[in-house]
Amino acid sequence: MNKYTAIIPVAGKGVRLLPFTQHCPKTMLDVAGQPIISHILRQVEQCGIRRVVFVVGYQKEVLIAYVRSHYPHLETVFVEQKEPKGLGHAVYMAKPVVTGPCFIILGDTIIDGDLLPLVKGEKNAVGVKTVADPRRFGVVELKGTEIVGFEEKPAQPKSNLALIGAYSFLECSQLFSCLEEVIASGKTVKNEIQLTDALSCLLQRGTSIVPVKMNDWFDCGTVEIMLQTNQILLRRHAHVPEKFRANNQISAPCYIDESAVVENCVLGPYVSVSEGAVLKNCRLEDAIVSRETHLEGKTASHLILDKYSL
Repeated sequence: MNKYTAIIPVAGKGVRLLPFTQHCPKTMLDVAGQPIISHILRQVEQCGIRRVVFVVGYQKEVLIAYVRSHYPHLETVFVEQKEPKGLGHAVYMAKPVVTGPCFIILGDTIIDGDLLPLVKGEKNAVGVKTVADPRRFGVVELKGTEIVGFEEKPAQPKSNLALIGAYSFLECSQLFSCLEEVIASGKTVKNEIQLTDALSCLLQRGTSIVPVKMNDWFDCGTVEIMLQTNQILLRRHAHVPEKFRANNQISAPCYIDESAVVENCVLGPYVSVSEGAVLKNCRLEDAIVSRETHLEGKTASHLILDKYSL
């Protein structure tokens, strides 16, 4: 068993994804047939990590119930961030229940790439990716192979390497100490306590942090990006049980959960149908059908369909 504890901040409301987040946190929205959090937990488990601390907030009961029912084999802990004070503050909320090495991964981000190098190395590490416009992200400044600086959404970036939302620390007490220092200083960016300021603090204290390059990442913050991510994941993880092919016309790639009911439908390409959904006489293309959504005679494309927003 891996000695790391994963910290997953999932307290955010996801305002840009309303009305789909009106009844659940955005990490519980479905993409490619599963909630975002399931894709993240799959990667966490692939790293050999079995202990996960969730920093919860908005609609926390939905996430807690899902994780407890679908991941009983994991050791899970839930701590609450009662006010939305930023990523740095969310991570700091985990201090009472985390010791030793920790791996932080954002709860609305699906990463494309092997995360094992982040937790198998002998150094503190952060995942990075070259981007066209680094002004939109947290950015790292390199000297050789080591990081010498961090900036949050800089107007004049010193590099085009963006932080993708995955961080690994050999000893979390150093990180929590720096977060405490940032919080005590009152420093915020747009009224939020930034994790990048704590990372800068670590560098100032002489802590080495190395970059680990990833292929890409999907920050599922808008409907457009959710649909794009759905397409990418379906190309890799399409799955349609044979029982659905008899009385439906299905154009690959699609994903249909085993528990769904699908009758006399024309689906695809790029349609994902989550658990408990019921579709009858529908024509869908480039669409996400969320859990327990019932549709009859529906024709739609380029949409998220859920039981609350219909």
